[in-house]
Amino acid sequence: MIFISFVLSFLIVAFGQPARSIVASVFASSIGYAIFWYALMNVKKRTQRFYLSFVFFALVQALQLSWMTATEYQGIYILFVYAGLIVWLGLQFGFLSLLFPQGKQLRVPRILAIASFWTLLEYSRLYFLCGFSWNPVGLSLSATDVSLQFASIWGVWGLSFWVMLTNLFALKFFLEKKMKSAAGFASVFLMPYLFGIGHLSYHQFKIDRNPPSPLHMALLQTGLRPEQKWPRFESVEEYVSPYEQWRRICSFLKEKEKLDFIVLPEAALPFKTHRPVYDYTAVKSIVRQELGATLSMERNGEEVSNAFWSQLLADHFSSELVIGLEDREDGKSYSSAFHFTPKGVSGNRYDKQILLPLAEYLPFEFLRPLVAKYGIGGFFTHGVESKVFYGKKPFGISICYEESFPRISRRARLNGAELLVNITNDMWYPDSLLPFQHLHHGRLRAIENGIPLVRACNNGVTASIDSFGRIVSKFQGEKGEIEWIRGALFVDVDPYFFKTLYLFWGDICLLGLNFLFLSVFFLCKKRRRW
Repeated sequence: MIFISFVLSFLIVAFGQPARSIVASVFASSIGYAIFWYALMNVKKRTQRFYLSFVFFALVQALQLSWMTATEYQGIYILFVYAGLIVWLGLQFGFLSLLFPQGKQLRVPRILAIASFWTLLEYSRLYFLCGFSWNPVGLSLSATDVSLQFASIWGVWGLSFWVMLTNLFALKFFLEKKMKSAAGFASVFLMPYLFGIGHLSYHQFKIDRNPPSPLHMALLQTGLRPEQKWPRFESVEEYVSPYEQWRRICSFLKEKEKLDFIVLPEAALPFKTHRPVYDYTAVKSIVRQELGATLSMERNGEEVSNAFWSQLLADHFSSELVIGLEDREDGKSYSSAFHFTPKGVSGNRYDKQILLPLAEYLPFEFLRPLVAKYGIGGFFTHGVESKVFYGKKPFGISICYEESFPRISRRARLNGAELLVNITNDMWYPDSLLPFQHLHHGRLRAIENGIPLVRACNNGVTASIDSFGRIVSKFQGEKGEIEWIRGALFVDVDPYFFKTLYLFWGDICLLGLNFLFLSVFFLCKKRRRW
């Protein structure tokens, strides 16, 4: 019985992610964990419960994080990171099992305490090294556009709390088999869906009464492997000249005349932003060939930069342009995003705040020889602030992994952003589910803040998402492929936005409730055995 429940629950929970299966996600968010816990309640010894829970969740994470086993660009060391994360997350779930009662009764104070304890554990992951924001259990509740709306109240950690709460009420019903328990489970299970239906209906009524004018955007996917983008890898013969890279970008855009925004991905081109490396005569030839435009200025013998190219496109299309490039200032390097406006003087810059250890920054000096073996010698400096850029629509930017951190997008929204732009480079784990899992983090940022979001990826899922977290359009090849295809996604973005409760109180409300529920539980436990 325990083994069957273990396997069944594992299959539901492990595949219960929006990137894998919507059906499994619905079951995972309602009864997937409850099936495992029901079998666990038959295990008397607490140590055995701990080890079973540890193994169960470690295996779940092993499958869900299997994209980390791609060593082609990361090297063997990533397998140690992968193993460490599996163990760490498994231990957290093991400790959660210690809160379950020895008997068959599961009272509401304990249910609230267990769900709260898990939510606090998940939230605590944000504060180790760069923070591990991936794989909150609440992702399963975001699988449908209707249930996703619940995140507008209290964000992704609120979804995690509700997933555990629903599963615990399901467990209570499994144990008691009473109509009262069934009604409690049904009420908790249905609440996100009922709220979502009402939420979408209310805002659709407002949109229909006063439809906003769309923003015309080009989201570019450059689709280059590391050895094609940069010449420092072993396969130098596959390197694509930056002249050719810019020529392709121009060719993706040449059939469009009117655009409000052009967005290119993170690290879109090699070389620093303002470093003059392109021969002006060659640039002039590419622009004339691909865009049919003539550059009026004569700069014979002069070299121009990536910033020159970016301003050139912004001017030619009378469009704002966002591009990810490396920059250097005061001896420090930054992974940055630049905003160019038509006829502007220079691009405004946002610096990436959350960097990946070993790949983008060095957490400990003794690790330098290790990363040097994989060609990593330079590191970035952390950015210090969220910024809002102004033009046709005020917008905030996140770069790659930052998209999975709610606070980055919320800060931008609080500062006046009405649009979120994410630029990403998901090429380091090829042929995996990483880009799809990343996309679903983006959907959460849109609904949490009530504003649309657009994504431009080197490879990954270049897409447009509305203010309700619904995927409006995404870029893919003729056979449905996402990775390693190149081109432009032309999309009309609905700029409708609204204020959410999560925007108002962030994570403070949920965390306060979690501490309250835990306090009530322990107070009750002193007076009576719960």
